[in-house]
Amino acid sequence: MVDPAATQQFFDLWRKQFEEGAATWARMVSQAPPPSAPAMDPVAFWRPVLNSGLEQWARMFATTPVSPDLMQQWKQFLDQWVEAWSRALGTVMGTEQFAQMMGTSLDQWLTTVAPMKKAAQQSVDTALETLNMASRTQLTSVARQIVELEDRIERVEDGISAILKKLDELARSAVTAR
Repeated sequence: MVDPAATQQFFDLWRKQFEEGAATWARMVSQAPPPSAPAMDPVAFWRPVLNSGLEQWARMFATTPVSPDLMQQWKQFLDQWVEAWSRALGTVMGTEQFAQMMGTSLDQWLTTVAPMKKAAQQSVDTALETLNMASRTQLTSVARQIVELEDRIERVEDGISAILKKLDELARSAVTAR
């Protein structure tokens, strides 16, 4: 049988996490990009790619005669189209402008995602605490303590082995001294 108090507590926790998540999203959406970030112009970036592809199409249509085998002509068209896009993208992606735009985009993405990740981690930690379950941090801490304990046990065993070895040597020298 389900305990109504526990169900209500779980529902209240869920509602609180939902409200905090919605508030975080609202804050992030309302924030303007940092003033130091240059405005990205995707049209300026993609224009050379599209122009190269259109030029390749125009050349293909001008040089390829119409044949009765439509599928062969279509395959040739697609092969040339893929090759044109491959060259165009290879050219554009090798530029410094592309690298800068990708870097800026990644920085903006990380700036946007960091608060969400933090809020999500806090929500997960709160949920785990409510459910009386260990978090990743707690499990990592316990694992570290176990490793340290194993190291200590090995040092104690090594010390005991050294003491026993000395006692054996003392016992043998006492027997030979008699």
